Amino acid sequence: MAEPEDDVDGMGPTPHGPSFLPWSPAPTPQPAPSAQTRPRREVGLVPRSRLPAVVSALAIALVTVVVVVASLVAHYTDTRAVQAPRAEPPAAPSVVTQEDRIDFISNEGTGQLIMLTRSWVTDGRVPPMTGSYLRIEVELICATGQVDYDPYNFQAFDESGRLFEMAVEGTTGRVLSVGTLRAGERIRGVIAFDMPRGEVTLLMSDDADQTVTALKVPD
Repeated sequence: MAEPEDDVDGMGPTPHGPSFLPWSPAPTPQPAPSAQTRPRREVGLVPRSRLPAVVSALAIALVTVVVVVASLVAHYTDTRAVQAPRAEPPAAPSVVTQEDRIDFISNEGTGQLIMLTRSWVTDGRVPPMTGSYLRIEVELICATGQVDYDPYNFQAFDESGRLFEMAVEGTTGRVLSVGTLRAGERIRGVIAFDMPRGEVTLLMSDDADQTVTALKVPD
């Protein structure tokens, strides 16, 4: 039996090889990744800012802090006011009892200033520059503590508010001396002022130039 002849050029009944691969369509080009993932921006829309909301939140927080701090300060002040005793106002430096005398309270004691005599004169060791001397005999009494006295602790004011110092040249007799009174003690003496005649306010101070009391001297 005769064998079949081989296919020409060694090809079998079914062609095969690179020249006979089945045809496949070309791959469809894929869009760039950036084109697929880029969000689509709508025309005419502007992104809303969160700045106003942040500012409002900060303002509310600031107001809250201020209110809390004010409340704490007020509470602390009220607490201190309740705990700390209030300082009593100082007592009045003097109380008038009669026209020619006055009670007084100093830093070191209490007492009374008394005007025994008063007179307007034109004579003296030296003629008065203003035309007259006001000559006053005073008495000081110490009730409690101690009271310092000195003729130069006295001054006089006229009706216009001018101040006149003690003028020893216008004194006669027993001039008020310098010293300290204890409780129950008293002292008398004369003081004088070179000043025009008129209504006068006699002012008494202590050694620290703090006003102790004042007494009206009628014309």
